[in-house]
Amino acid sequence: MFELFFDLVFVYAISRITAMIHHPVNGGIPLATFLEFLLVVVVVMEIWLYQVVYFNRYSKNNFLDIAGIVLNMFTAVCLANNINTEWRITFHYFNIAMAVMIATIFCQYLFTSVNEVNDKREFLFILGIEFFLVILGLILGYSVGIYFCIAAYIIGLILPIFLWEKFKAERVNFLHLVERVSLIVIIAFGEVIVNLANYFNSKTPLMYAAFFYH
Repeated sequence: MFELFFDLVFVYAISRITAMIHHPVNGGIPLATFLEFLLVVVVVMEIWLYQVVYFNRYSKNNFLDIAGIVLNMFTAVCLANNINTEWRITFHYFNIAMAVMIATIFCQYLFTSVNEVNDKREFLFILGIEFFLVILGLILGYSVGIYFCIAAYIIGLILPIFLWEKFKAERVNFLHLVERVSLIVIIAFGEVIVNLANYFNSKTPLMYAAFFYH
């Protein structure tokens, strides 16, 4: 149940982030704005994926697991409600929220009890580097720190690709993983349809609406 709420919160966060590109400039979206939007979506979904992978491989639904996912839900809502295209304003809100979520997942991996067949050390290594760089970026401030924060999120995204041989495939509950990914895709698609429905009214030709939903 908590995992479903977690998915809903992150879909809400993505819908709020989408507001970054809801205001075209001269009929179009500036490339820089689109790239910022794309980066933020990828970074937020990276956190979602790390949390999902933890629950898939190690979670026992104990107090630490539930408390961690609830904390990350509230943090994701705070992040979503403070996002905007003015990065000098958003910088601290966004990265503090990201640091909290990374630290929460790090602690979940750190304190979980596992048998000898585990790969949590690799996850701790990646999350530790990411957290350190984000905190360093926050300390340095926007002008310089933004580059450290971006580097942190890129490392968190691509480093697992280079360490894939160290991950234990036998710990993956594949059916659960497919279910979680399918659920968030369905929920996100539903959110898209609901948002786009606002553009159709009594003045919209019926064939346009029928063509879109077909």
